[in-house]
Formats: sequence, C-alpha cells, structure tokens
Amino acid sequence: MKILVIDDEKPTLSMFRLFLAAYGYEVHTAGTGEEGLNIFGAVHPEIVFTDIRMPGMDGLEVLRRIREADPACQVIIITGHGDMDRALDALDMDASDFINKPVERQALNSALIRAEKRASRTGGILFSMDIKNEENMIVLGMNGRLSGGTYDDLAKVGKALTPGDIVVMDFYPEFSIDRQGIADLTVFLQAAAKKGITIEMKGLSFNYIRFFEMAGIHKLARIQPAQPQEPGL
Repeated sequence: MKILVIDDEKPTLSMFRLFLAAYGYEVHTAGTGEEGLNIFGAVHPEIVFTDIRMPGMDGLEVLRRIREADPACQVIIITGHGDMDRALDALDMDASDFINKPVERQALNSALIRAEKRASRTGGILFSMDIKNEENMIVLGMNGRLSGGTYDDLAKVGKALTPGDIVVMDFYPEFSIDRQGIADLTVFLQAAAKKGITIEMKGLSFNYIRFFEMAGIHKLARIQPAQPQEPGL
C-alpha cells in the first residue's frame, strides 16, 4: 500500500518515513501542498497524510483537490493543538481521520488501521444504526456518515428510551461525522442526560476520542479507551 505524507517540517516527514517504512508501506513525502499534489497524481497513493497548516497551499485545499480527483483516497489531516475549527472544516470535507502534533505512535497506528478498513469498502456509506437489546442494555451500532439530515434517526431512538436505560453506542470503523453531526450528537446526548439515561461509547479510534474530548462530548457520555493495535498490510 502506498502512502503520501505532506508536511513543511522535515523532522515530521522523517518520523513518518521511519515508522511507515517499518510497517512495510511504500512511503512518499512532500514539503509543500503543490509538490504533494504532483506526487499524488504520479503515484496514486491509497492514503495521504497532510499537515493542515502549511505556507502556500494548506491542508484543506490539498484535501479538497484530492477529494475531487479520487474520492476513495483516505486523507488524514495532521493538526496542531487549538485547531478545532479547522478540524471541523476537514470533517465537513470528509477527511478520513486526523492526528495531532506531536504525533504519537498510538495515534498514528489508530489512523492507519481506520484508513485501511475504510479503504477496503466500496462507495460511500449512509448513516445507519443497528439497534440491539443485550441483557440490561441497548446497543446502537453506529455506521456511516453522521451529518446534516440524519438527526431524525437519533431523535426517534431518543424518544423510545426511558429513564434508567443504559445505552452503548458502538462506533464501527466506517463511522464518520461532520460539524452538523457533532451538533446533532450533542443534542441527542443532552436529551438523554435529562431523561436519566446512561450513555457509553465504544469502538472509537484513538483520534476520534481526542476529537470528542475537544468537542466536550466526554462530559455527556462515558467513552471507553481505544485498544492499542498495530496496523497490518
């Protein structure tokens, strides 16, 4: 599998090259957005990491152009601390995932595993929830893209819940979300809290847990820690 990393910081490129090559990936690197797009057109990588803040063409523009050229490519945004708004912009443009600088090994592994699973699918996946009753809890299998227009699905489930219910939201690898989806999920969780319903979340990637914490969702639900994993080709 081919991976392209775009970042204007040479130490960051060296770190990615070291780790990704050790995992067996074919690694390509670029120091600017323009150079990265040229390499992208030449080698057609399955996964792209791009810094969100770069001189000249930034990561959001890189993401936009890659989405136009190859919607199936998995684009992972590298963000800095305090880049919440830009991360939301990236999710609105269907970024596959994001990781924070300085990049941690567990965060990188999580992003790679998620990207590999998403790359194996064909076509987009609409938002859906698989509802199961298991022992003393209700399990919601969260799949597809939670976006504007999908709140009715959450609202219907919320109305059927009763005080004292324990709900486990199980997030599948294909799950994704955008700015409106974050807002809708927050409303759902707030309504559940008012009704005395306990919400637990599992299956979130290491990076999505970080993002949900930035968005304050961890104050409304118990989030299970991500399990350490190693990417495999």
